[in-house]
Amino acid sequence: MREYPEWLSATLASDASEGKGVLPNYILPLLPGSRVVGPAYVALMSQDDNLAIRKVLEAPPEPGTVLVVAGGHASRTATVGDLLALEMQNAGLAGLITDGLVRDSREIRALEVFRVWCRGVTPTASRKDGPAVVGGRITFEETVVRDGDLVIADDDGVVIWPQEQIEILLTRAEARLQQDNERLARLRAQQR
Repeated sequence: MREYPEWLSATLASDASEGKGVLPNYILPLLPGSRVVGPAYVALMSQDDNLAIRKVLEAPPEPGTVLVVAGGHASRTATVGDLLALEMQNAGLAGLITDGLVRDSREIRALEVFRVWCRGVTPTASRKDGPAVVGGRITFEETVVRDGDLVIADDDGVVIWPQEQIEILLTRAEARLQQDNERLARLRAQQR
């Protein structure tokens, strides 16, 4: 799997895409200081039902993939708890982005490498009846996310880059980083 530079942040990703692909700002990191960059694998859950997650784990995607789950924006139950999160970590998934809720938040925060962005927390478990859609494409408000698109997530939010634009957007992000670093150096020099 391709490695992406440590400097790539949600802010630079958003600047490079001119604000396109930014997921709703109610999707926040469960653990402050978290960061994940990797290819998306998508699923669509039903309200108050997490069968989609179980379906993903039957044939997990490539290690380093970020699971992006839509359909939980109105759910009152958890998309995942600590056991499903641990299963996802053990399967090699790098993280979970969902418009739903999670439970067992303390245990999920303690996982070694698996990181979660979600709408919030709840103690309530989900049903497992379906329907569930795994793979393909999903939508968060106006943002379409497809398998293979690039997920860039950190404390500032989640940005999705279309897979066919990754190279050009990475070049733009690096140019923006250079501009910002030059401006920062000028501002620091003025402090003296």
